[in-house]
Amino acid sequence: MRISRNNLFISITLAIGLITSNISLAQSVEFGVDATGDPNAVKVGGGSGFLYSERIVLTVGHVIDGTGGVAFWERNGVIYSPGIVTVDGQKTYKVKKVIMSENYLAPDYAKPIQAVDDLAVLVLSEDIPLTKKAVMATEEQMRRFVKEKSVVELVGYGIRTSSERQFLGQKNNRPPNKLTSTLISPEEVTQFYKQYPNAIPSAYKVQEGNYGIVQHRELGKSQLCDGDSGSAFFVEENNVRYVLGMTGQGLINNVCPPPATWFPAPSMSWVNPAFKLKDLIKTAEKMVEEDKKREFAAAEAVRLAAELKVKQEAEARAAAELKVKLEAEAMAAAELKAKQEAEAKAAALKKTTITCVKGKLTKKVTAVKPKCPSGYKLKK
Repeated sequence: MRISRNNLFISITLAIGLITSNISLAQSVEFGVDATGDPNAVKVGGGSGFLYSERIVLTVGHVIDGTGGVAFWERNGVIYSPGIVTVDGQKTYKVKKVIMSENYLAPDYAKPIQAVDDLAVLVLSEDIPLTKKAVMATEEQMRRFVKEKSVVELVGYGIRTSSERQFLGQKNNRPPNKLTSTLISPEEVTQFYKQYPNAIPSAYKVQEGNYGIVQHRELGKSQLCDGDSGSAFFVEENNVRYVLGMTGQGLINNVCPPPATWFPAPSMSWVNPAFKLKDLIKTAEKMVEEDKKREFAAAEAVRLAAELKVKQEAEARAAAELKVKLEAEAMAAAELKAKQEAEAKAAALKKTTITCVKGKLTKKVTAVKPKCPSGYKLKK
């Protein structure tokens, strides 16, 4: 989309989304630094996203709209591990829920209509291993980042060359690239647009309190372009990434990639610490907490059932062993009794010999129970 020559031929596009026509709905890190392996950058369809926690991915609404809509994503949507290049053969993580603001309004550049609450939070069905912690930056931190001119980073899966534009609607096998810049205060944003009064059409309104991120040509020759929509601006400190906002809350003023000419107004993105993303994240976190409670309860039920089964099997085994032992003891007792009875019977039937005397006469008597004849006495 072009403004008149009097408006310096500044091309106005939002720094978000996917290309659906000749209008650029998203902006990529053109000429950015390769960031393959980044721990938070994920592919969301043909756009980008930010792995905020093990089960929460941040992106923007028009990326979801441009790749099938909420119903499609909740039915078939998947996310891959962060920092990858190709998706073939990669593990997939099912999207369970898409959370968007009730006030979401998609941008329409032909009218033009400015996007409203162009944000989306994806809740996953299982954890993606997280190696880099992320939190939302506070107002106090954002003011400090402005004062200290902290390095603002963005890692997106946008196109880098004009030849890649033809593959936007196909499988996203682009590597992630990193853009760096700095944060400017809401007051400086106001001054920026005073300096470049023709940078945005009158139909668009810069929301009060917006911070700005300006991508100058000299800052690494980095520009946002198609496919970077849904990536997050962040400042990293002490191995923690403080999220400032999503790509898509502002206007940029360049043609990508690469611009045939560099326009007098630098590219501008807006981030607002008060926008609805915080509320959407809270909703997602509550949902994840409830999911994990249910999963824990289900796993605990399985664990207890398994323990009960093991206990019952052990008891059954012990009972069987006791039965075998008792039967063995009973058999041994019966065998002993039979032996004793046999021995007693044998003893009872055994013949013995005694000597009987009568005067000088002696007589031997052999019988089972021998007795001396009449008139004889047992010789002692």
